[in-house]
Amino acid sequence: MKKFMIYSYKIISPEVNNFQLNLQIDGEATFYSLHETIQKHAGYQSHQLASFFIPNQKGKKSVEISLLDPGINGFPNYAMYRTKLSELIAPDCKQLLYTFDLFNDRSLILELTGIYMEKNLNEPLVTLESGEVPVQILEEDIKVQESIAQQEDEVFQDFGVLEDYTEIFGEMDPI
Repeated sequence: MKKFMIYSYKIISPEVNNFQLNLQIDGEATFYSLHETIQKHAGYQSHQLASFFIPNQKGKKSVEISLLDPGINGFPNYAMYRTKLSELIAPDCKQLLYTFDLFNDRSLILELTGIYMEKNLNEPLVTLESGEVPVQILEEDIKVQESIAQQEDEVFQDFGVLEDYTEIFGEMDPI
């Protein structure tokens, strides 16, 4: 008979003192399910890159579980889509880092508050949401992104329109 485990986490932010999100998730769920739950309840945009990290005894990031499949390069690699929580989280793994802003190394801290045996959850259960969620993208990054978009628009404007192309080179042959 298979034993079920439910992981209970308290999620906090080093940036925003009053933010807290408590949730419970089945050990057979993937890290992607945990990622989606955090994204949904934080109101984050899902197209931004993110990763989970399991810290070593010194608190340094040692094992990465990535949103993107890192491929095979001789090192152990873990993708959120295919890695179950129970594969990597042992009872002595008291903390995870959820880096939601990889460019600025901004993370949420997931503190393991309990492991419950002989239970089963079909989907993650949020038991507490309080405080202000840290912003996903810093204002400086937004300004940089807007500047890059403006530069791209200027570059594309320099190429002219498609009618100019056909006047110079003629119609393209159908394939």
